[in-house]
Amino acid sequence: MAEKTTIDCGTRLSIDQAESLYQSFETALLTGADLSLKAGDVQFSDTAGLQMIISLKKTLAQTGHDITWENVSDNLKETAGYLGLTEPLNLSAQ
Repeated sequence: MAEKTTIDCGTRLSIDQAESLYQSFETALLTGADLSLKAGDVQFSDTAGLQMIISLKKTLAQTGHDITWENVSDNLKETAGYLGLTEPLNLSAQ
């Protein structure tokens, strides 16, 4: 089984949390493992936060790794749906 790094997205997946999330993502990329995102507590998400996840997903794909989700909040699902990002974020099965 492939190794996996887990990151908790907290309550906000947004521009105001971008720097701290980016640092977590960057560290995770260095491990060379798949990434699991805990997003069950996300109460607010915006375009910047979701764009960062898509960028991370593309970067991971270049190394043969991917993102999986652990619990996804209704807010995150709803925001991704409004922005047409359900498929690119692999949230359709959530």
